[in-house]
Amino acid sequence: ILINPTGHPTKWRVVDWCVELNNLFTKVKNGGKGSNRSVKQIIMESPLVQVYRNLQVSVQQNFGHTHLATNHTPPDMKKTFAKVQERLALNSPHEIIPGRKSHYQVEDLGDKG
Repeated sequence: ILINPTGHPTKWRVVDWCVELNNLFTKVKNGGKGSNRSVKQIIMESPLVQVYRNLQVSVQQNFGHTHLATNHTPPDMKKTFAKVQERLALNSPHEIIPGRKSHYQVEDLGDKG
């Protein structure tokens, strides 16, 4: 079963992912510290986890702290691909160049069956 907790297109998640995220917030972020960290306290506060999360998002948005949110932007691979292209152009590993040496030798096991 898929659900879309954010309401944004292509941001579907399996229910298990949402349950595990809820467990994380329940136990780790809102689990309390010291004498407040008990099973009784966690069970008492667990219905409030979504309220705490909504408050956190509201404060982050109202104070312009959206960079502190747990939702990251999609990866931008332009620099990575440009660097890979640069290295491929420099070293030409896909071209056969007579006399070029390798640090490693891979045995041809095709004739051994």
